[in-house]
Amino acid sequence: MLLSFDLEGRDAVDALLERVLAAGGTEARPTEDMGFMYGRSFRDLDGHVWEPFFMDQEAAAAAFAQAGDGEQTPA
Repeated sequence: MLLSFDLEGRDAVDALLERVLAAGGTEARPTEDMGFMYGRSFRDLDGHVWEPFFMDQEAAAAAFAQAGDGEQTPA
């Protein structure tokens, strides 16, 4: 099971991970930083994977407009 949800900023994502790790959770994957989107991933004590992230909507729109080629990931 994978659960993903957005938070108010990068600091909120990092703060949540600090609390999770202190409570016994484990990091599931390396931090993902795409510039306009920042996410981390952890496993809870039941083995569920959670992915809190922050996306700057304006920066994402600008990045995709600049890519202009329909790619899923901006250049």
